[in-house]
Amino acid sequence: FQAACTEHVFDVLHTHFGVNLECFASPLNSRYARYCSAFPDTDACFGSLGSFFNFYPTAGSFQANPPFEPALMLAMVQHMERLFSNNADNNDGPLSFIVVVPGWKECEAFQLLQSSAYLQTAVPIAQSDHGF
Repeated sequence: FQAACTEHVFDVLHTHFGVNLECFASPLNSRYARYCSAFPDTDACFGSLGSFFNFYPTAGSFQANPPFEPALMLAMVQHMERLFSNNADNNDGPLSFIVVVPGWKECEAFQLLQSSAYLQTAVPIAQSDHGF
């Protein structure tokens, strides 16, 4: 399963963080004109840039709300770590991801996110305090 962010959340991310691309979306649920999706062959004509795992930004701010599947979330975090490392090595512009995942403390992806040298802020939201 996957959580959906409201339009208000996307507006705040865009206004305050400069987010204008979703890393996991589809033509049916994308908020921004450009996004990454699981099916680039059919989604490209609707604005998809292809798979997040083939996306290599050197700067920018992005929203990542993957399907809540542990192996996929782990692959996402590992890809982000490589992107951050390359960014630091090349002195590229600012790069950030706002990540929406469940607080599954036993999940390797969650643990890797929490221990990342690139983590700036984590904002846990109690299950009873959000509308997913």
